[in-house]
Amino acid sequence: MKLASRKVVSVGAQRRMQMQAARAGAPALRERFPQVARLSIELHFEERNGRTPSPQQHTLFPAARAFFRFACPCAECDGDFDLTAAVDALAGTAGTGRRAAEAAASGRLQCEGWRARERAGSRPCSIELQYSLRLGGASETDEPQLQPALPPVEKRAHR
Repeated sequence: MKLASRKVVSVGAQRRMQMQAARAGAPALRERFPQVARLSIELHFEERNGRTPSPQQHTLFPAARAFFRFACPCAECDGDFDLTAAVDALAGTAGTGRRAAEAAASGRLQCEGWRARERAGSRPCSIELQYSLRLGGASETDEPQLQPALPPVEKRAHR
């Protein structure tokens, strides 16, 4: 008989699993904000004591999950940035008609997580986030127009 081995799950793996479960349980953007056709989120990080992580950009459409928490880009950190309140406030100012008007907001957040390679040496994370949110409402003129990829082919009679 083979015994199942116990694997120790790292803090980072636990955090990823929790974030995946929370994202999977979030409603669709169209359910939470029916007036929003598009939400663009830009994330710029600043690291005071080392290398600056790469910026991130996310564009959410109505079928996407309305989940606005983003993990700290530092692999050693157990923190995240929660933009839920900022998105809620922005969506509330955008209107409640069939489609929202264009609206934008920005702000800064400090990571409240802890960096821990080992428990004795843990320290607060020093990454700061500067975010930009942009809501897009679709009007009839914003709908994508399908263009033919190639010009029409002339048909010739074969002899």
